[in-house]
Amino acid sequence: MDIETAANIGEAVSGIAILFTLLFSLRQMKHWNENRRYEIGRDLAAHMNNPLVHRGFSVSTVKLHDELTPQELAALSREEKDAMNALMIGMNNIGVLAKNGHLSMDLVDDFTGVYVRMFASRWRRVIQIFMMVNMSKNDAPTEGVWSGLFWLLDRFDPQE
Repeated sequence: MDIETAANIGEAVSGIAILFTLLFSLRQMKHWNENRRYEIGRDLAAHMNNPLVHRGFSVSTVKLHDELTPQELAALSREEKDAMNALMIGMNNIGVLAKNGHLSMDLVDDFTGVYVRMFASRWRRVIQIFMMVNMSKNDAPTEGVWSGLFWLLDRFDPQE
């Protein structure tokens, strides 16, 4: 075997090694993405299984309605207000993550879609009251605070 043949064989072997390295890297990336998706789903499930969030859904079902008044909202107990706060801030965070592409829409829909569709008008009313109350206290607009929840509401219940 002359030196040119050996060099050609060496190039072929190194090309095959590079190809196997690339294929292995792609497999590792796919595995990492699957694990990350699992972890995100687990985190979403943990949030949705929080007893305070469950209480927020209960308050949304029993105490909230489409014509809710600021007085009715103020009359909620401290526990009910805390539960609604936990629920709506969590849903807002989920919306922000989904809007920015950090959560897949199929996971968001599986975990939250039914609730957003069910309570959208009630949550919109709570946000309206919140913004009315806070606009009288602040000069700065407060809509941006709820951008993720508004995005979810518009995505699953496009009423406006």
